[in-house]
Amino acid sequence: MKEFVQSLRHPAPPPGWLRWTRQLLPPLCWKCSIVMGGKTYLDPASPFLCSNCLLELPWTDPTFHCRQCGSHTAEPERVACQECMENEWDLAESRSGFAYNEIIRHWILRFKFFGQEHLSPLLGRLLALSFQNSNWLEKYDTIVPIPLHPSRLRKRGFNQSLLLAHHLRKNLGKISPDIHPHWLRRTRATRPQTELPLAERKTNLEDAFSALADVRDKNILLLDDVMTTGSTLNAAARCLKEAGAAKAGALVLCRKMWDSPN
Repeated sequence: MKEFVQSLRHPAPPPGWLRWTRQLLPPLCWKCSIVMGGKTYLDPASPFLCSNCLLELPWTDPTFHCRQCGSHTAEPERVACQECMENEWDLAESRSGFAYNEIIRHWILRFKFFGQEHLSPLLGRLLALSFQNSNWLEKYDTIVPIPLHPSRLRKRGFNQSLLLAHHLRKNLGKISPDIHPHWLRRTRATRPQTELPLAERKTNLEDAFSALADVRDKNILLLDDVMTTGSTLNAAARCLKEAGAAKAGALVLCRKMWDSPN
C-alpha cells in the first residue's frame, strides 16, 4: 500500500479540456518533463513522450515470451512455459505491449481507479506502437473488450478496456479488426480479482460471462488493460469457445510477468 500511495505522487497529465491552455506553454514529455518540439501537439496523445523515454518503457519482447500465457521466457517463441502448462488454458495465445511496472503501471492505476480517462489516448497509442511492422492482428476477425458488470460500470463510469480498444483501433487504422463490445457480457457481479488469492481467482469467474451467437466461427481477440494470472481472460475465452467461436486470443496493454518483483 505504501508503494501504491507513493506512486500516485507523480504528476499526472492534464485532462483534455486543459490542453488548449498548455499550447501557450512549451510541450513537455509526460515522463521526464523535457521540453519537446512544437509539433508534439499534433500527436493524438499529445503531449506525448520524448524519444528517450519512449524507448525506456518496459516494452514486451514479442519473441522472448510464452505464446500461451504471454509471460517472459528465456527461449524464443516458447509455445507454452512451465507455469502455464500446469493450468488449463482456453486462450489460443496471449500478447502484451508492456510489462506491468514502472510508469506504465502508474498510468494504469490513475486511469483505472482514479477516473483519469484522459490517459486512454496515450495508452491506446502506446499499445498500437507495439504493433508497428507486425501483421499479428490480421488473423483475428474482431476485437472484443473484456466487459464490466453493469454495477461496476456504473460505479467506475467507463470501461477501461473499451476505451483502450477504441484508441488502439484509431491509431492502427485499416489494419485493426472491428470492435464488437456487445458480443460478450458480464452476467454475474464478481469480486475484483486483485482482492482474491490465486486459488480463488478461477472459481470467482465461473459462469461470469455470456456470449452472443455472433461469435460463432469467428477468430476473436479479447482485449484488457492488465493480465496478472490470466483467469479473467481465460474464463472469457472459455465462454466464447462454448458459444462456437473458432479461436480466442488475448491482447493486453500490460502483463504481470512471473519474474517481476512488482
